[in-house]
Amino acid sequence: MSARRADAPAAASLGRILYGGTFDPPHRRHLEVAAAALRLLGDRADGVDFIPSARPPHKPGRGVLPFPLRCALVEAALAQNGDGRLACNRMEGERRGPSYTWDTLAAFRADRPGVTPWFLLGGEDYALLPTWRRGLELPRLCSLLVAPRGDVADAASFLAVTRENWPDARELAPLRAEGPDAPRMALPGGGEAVLLPLAPEAVSSSEVRAAWLAGRPPEGVPEKVLRILEQHREAVAAAWREER
Repeated sequence: MSARRADAPAAASLGRILYGGTFDPPHRRHLEVAAAALRLLGDRADGVDFIPSARPPHKPGRGVLPFPLRCALVEAALAQNGDGRLACNRMEGERRGPSYTWDTLAAFRADRPGVTPWFLLGGEDYALLPTWRRGLELPRLCSLLVAPRGDVADAASFLAVTRENWPDARELAPLRAEGPDAPRMALPGGGEAVLLPLAPEAVSSSEVRAAWLAGRPPEGVPEKVLRILEQHREAVAAAWREER
């Protein structure tokens, strides 16, 4: 029997994509990123958990909508999208203190030991992992799916940031032989990092907030999300104006 290739999966196991973020508010790009991650992983993952950050440790200086409201917005966006593989996971609301990704992943693995977590994050956050609590140790708990954005918007910047953060990282064969290029790196600790084959985003939550506050129709926001924002207009405006 031939030896297994070093870059092949050790064994078939159930995977779950964990999409962390503030989702303040959720919009079309979030759904596009989740769909791209599912296409890339294929049968390696059975769906995506959107995990709103209960207390974002990196955004202490601006107003963020209350956690229950942001969860309701995510649930509305997923309901309108209609893909049953997408779910809102409120697990960060069950803990006190700042919502650190390391703690969330550790709790997920303890609760679902038979599931392989793939943590989905934007390129700007991927570049900032050295500033996160135990950010460079995350490959001990999960693999990373990176959506092109900010400082990591293409294959060259993805490879450069990966090697800067983990000098021992090495390139692996693509997850899928066909389709667009998706660079893949093995990371110290056992996980890997993969760049999603997407163009950089055309819409952002900050642009949505600015448009909404200015009374302009926000781009790429599901109708069900807009309805909830209107129902909570005073609270939303009060929170979002703190950013300005």
